[in-house]
Amino acid sequence: MEKTIRIKIFSLTAEICKLINKVLDKYSFIHDCVIITDDNSDISLDELIQYNSDNPDVIIVDKEIPRKLKEEIISKFSNSSIICLPALDETDKIESARVKQISEPFRLSEFEDVILNLTQRNRL
Repeated sequence: MEKTIRIKIFSLTAEICKLINKVLDKYSFIHDCVIITDDNSDISLDELIQYNSDNPDVIIVDKEIPRKLKEEIISKFSNSSIICLPALDETDKIESARVKQISEPFRLSEFEDVILNLTQRNRL
């Protein structure tokens, strides 16, 4: 039996979550999405994720999330692998051995390859 993989997505839009969920559902990953809006952007990361403080196996961070918050997420989930969705701005890229950058333009096939590689799963 395969290990249960838990994934947390941080995004500014529900549309990105829905798109990513198609791949995650295909492989039966356990996942949830934290939507960051203007209404909750001033809330601390701990308050945003209070309902689930477990360290997920993989964190997916939307390209539009402010750099400071990305760094806070990466720091908070120190045992998680990180996937950063594409950013056109090279200065916004986070440099870390555990961060995988998806290239621009965002393609689900590339995302699927990266998530399968990180989780050591085979393509269906």
